[in-house]
Amino acid sequence: MSEEKNTLEELVEGLSRERDELRVKLQLAKQEIRDQWEPLEDKWSSLETRMRSLGDATSEAGKDVIAASRLLLDEIGDAYKEIWKEIRR
Repeated sequence: MSEEKNTLEELVEGLSRERDELRVKLQLAKQEIRDQWEPLEDKWSSLETRMRSLGDATSEAGKDVIAASRLLLDEIGDAYKEIWKEIRR
């Protein structure tokens, strides 16, 4: 399970970098894009909370947290891609 956690942490780091880049771009973005961003910030906070609670995650509950975090990570990543598309228009 440690490998799964490490993979998840790497994905979170990559998404974090993308989030930082998007924040900069949002300074110049349309209000419509900003409205898409706000709910994602709540989801990001939830993801950070899950990652902190993960700890060593050797139990079944830890596996469930990893699976749920991965789904949330994918959802946020997909939304970031859509925002990038809007910014690039």
